[in-house]
Amino acid sequence: MSTREERRAQLLEVAREVVLRHGYRKANLGDVAREAGVSRATVYNYFTSKELLLRAIVGQEVEQLRRAVACELDLTAPPDRQLLAYVRARRRHIKKIKAFYILVHHVTRDVMHIVQAEIETHQAQERAYLVGLIGAGVRSGLFRPVDPELMGAALFSAVRGLDEDYVFDSLEDFADGAEYLIQALLVGLLREPGQHIITSDPSEGS
Repeated sequence: MSTREERRAQLLEVAREVVLRHGYRKANLGDVAREAGVSRATVYNYFTSKELLLRAIVGQEVEQLRRAVACELDLTAPPDRQLLAYVRARRRHIKKIKAFYILVHHVTRDVMHIVQAEIETHQAQERAYLVGLIGAGVRSGLFRPVDPELMGAALFSAVRGLDEDYVFDSLEDFADGAEYLIQALLVGLLREPGQHIITSDPSEGS
């Protein structure tokens, strides 16, 4: 990583904390400069406006979520096992970025268009993964002959709904909710669900 990339990453990390602490409206580039120990001109050299800074923060968060989940997936595993791993991994990492999730939700409409492209790109990648996974399960005969596009979209909506229940409604049994979702999905998808044993998430014991 070059010196410039390192400086940008440092400023983004500081900016993330500033925005989470003060909210997008009250935060400004001067706050970021002060907390990073650099001049305002240095911050402007990387981010010419607060809007561009917010977009960079959101882009970094969604990319880190994508990478964190992807690192836990074994793409050589059967589709049903990948679904298990996907829902569990996503649940774990959503819990880690709860504060950020709330921040983005409360960004006002006149600013939302700035970050919408970053969010939609991330969501499209997740949906494409699920569509491909379900398609592979159907082709292998493991899953029922469902429409992968429709089922992938429905699954993604269900997972996001669980996220929002946890983040905004203080769903206490987030882990249990995710496990029930997994069971419901697999019972509906598998040709022979009775032969599938859903084990508990080993990470919950750690």
